[in-house]
Amino acid sequence: MEELGAAICEYRVRKGWTQAELGRAVALSKSAISHFENGSHVPRRDVARRIDAALDARGHIFRLRDELDDNPDADRVSRFLRAAARAVRIRQIASFTSVFLETEEHARLCLTAGLAAYGGDLDDKVHYRRQVRAVLDTPAAPQLSIVFLEGALDLGVGDRAVMRGQLSHMMRQSRRRNVALRLLPRREQNVFSDIGTVTIFEDRRGRTTVHRPSLSGGIYITQPKRTIEYVNLYDHLSQLALDVEESRTLIRKALEEYSPCTPPGSTNQ
Repeated sequence: MEELGAAICEYRVRKGWTQAELGRAVALSKSAISHFENGSHVPRRDVARRIDAALDARGHIFRLRDELDDNPDADRVSRFLRAAARAVRIRQIASFTSVFLETEEHARLCLTAGLAAYGGDLDDKVHYRRQVRAVLDTPAAPQLSIVFLEGALDLGVGDRAVMRGQLSHMMRQSRRRNVALRLLPRREQNVFSDIGTVTIFEDRRGRTTVHRPSLSGGIYITQPKRTIEYVNLYDHLSQLALDVEESRTLIRKALEEYSPCTPPGSTNQ
């Protein structure tokens, strides 16, 4: 609802109209337009179509309205992807390997293990994770900053080859200009307890959306008074975390445990 309201407002401002002018164009009151834009009311489908046409939105406003009647699971997936695609900055607190940094093999194994609790179609879930990772490869890729628990490096998934591939991929991603990984040392893990995973999206207009996963698909928080609490939490953990180079060193050490170097003087057979 909030996203729909923001889209109506954005297209209206782009057209140079006031709320009263848009109301006259679609035979509604100024207060009705105000309710739509602040997310307190949802326009009927026919009204959304009229607003879309009046603002030359080319179906964007109507599609957002239409999604409110769609399958809620599909909408949660599409909303996370939209938030990631529109973000200029993504901050994440992660207890486990971030969905933005997984290899496909690692993701498939994790998703398979979670099917009993979360349900759904495995191939659909793998495809969704692939789309999430692809956000980092777009021309307008966001700046991604992640704080995650050092103990996450010990959570083996699959065999040694899977973990070797996962940690190698994480090392490569950590060297990208738009990616910053920071490990929270074990000595600070009591600060991390019960936090779980938190993803903070910030778009070009400075709006912040917080996502927290759950068995029902997760919740989205957009109220500024609440989102600032998560931003402050991220900043606090970031100050406690190791810097980027120290974190990369620990990831490299974990990788060496899965693929130890050949001892000096030995001969490969």
